[in-house]
Amino acid sequence: VIGVSPEGLDGHPRRGALSTLAAAAAAAAAEAAAKPRDPDAPASVIADLQAADLSVLPKAIALLVTGAPDFKEQVAAAIANLCPAIVDQDGSMKVAIAAAGAIPPLVGLLKASMSDVQKQAARALHNLTSKNVENKNAVVEAGAVPMLLALMKRGAPPVREQVVGVLRNLTGGGRPENKASVADAGAISTMLLVLPAVSAEVQIHIAVILYNLANNSAERRTAIANEGGIPAMIKLLGGGVAHVQKEAADTLRVLTVASQPLCMEVAAGGGLPHLVAMLKSDMPDVKKRAGLLRDSLVKHGGRGVRAAMESAIAKAS
Repeated sequence: VIGVSPEGLDGHPRRGALSTLAAAAAAAAAEAAAKPRDPDAPASVIADLQAADLSVLPKAIALLVTGAPDFKEQVAAAIANLCPAIVDQDGSMKVAIAAAGAIPPLVGLLKASMSDVQKQAARALHNLTSKNVENKNAVVEAGAVPMLLALMKRGAPPVREQVVGVLRNLTGGGRPENKASVADAGAISTMLLVLPAVSAEVQIHIAVILYNLANNSAERRTAIANEGGIPAMIKLLGGGVAHVQKEAADTLRVLTVASQPLCMEVAAGGGLPHLVAMLKSDMPDVKKRAGLLRDSLVKHGGRGVRAAMESAIAKAS
């Protein structure tokens, strides 16, 4: 038969070759399975950590420092997966992981050259600092804040989504010095700089961070207002995303408390029509947050703001 290779003729030599290869592969797999497992091999350490075997933490943390990038990423991801409240219901995992020394090398990985490594390191720090004051302190003391802010400016979007969560945790509780450290490192200008360019989810976190920094600090409220925080929050009010609107309303409320000029800035900046629209929302929580902001503006803004509010309500009727 002209032009037909031997493998195309009856007898099927190709099938025989494939059978031989399959048999060889099976034999190799059986031989590998028969070999004793090396508990110190990176793959073994990572598998054990993924299975919540905390006895391998010292080896896993060593991989965060000296391992190949893919091992660093996998260890950081495994730590992150052990820490959410749904898994770590009593918080003991967070305590054990921090006690083993994981936080400093995770902070170091924020400077990694690969964004996937940065993301998993930030995710681990995000989960480790959730409702754990000691871990928040440790992250700040490890020098994380400047790195986190640098990633907010230049990090890939998936990295930012985790980094902003760490910053929210650091400003949300714990020592007052932590808030000061975040603010002093330039967080206010950084948050407002990136706010227009990030996703709605990140905008929510940024609004909360600014709320946390402004709350109980007249100095930081002034700093946020001076950096353009009022018009930035007004823009979020008008963005139509309910969860963003709620947090923006809360942030405006704490920024303007006891400040007639800032209340007037909200009115002059076009915030009241957005606020009136929120008051008509079908979502109870949106309506509630809008009501709190309205009441605060009327209380602290004086006659001019009260009249502007009445006018905005009348126009919307």
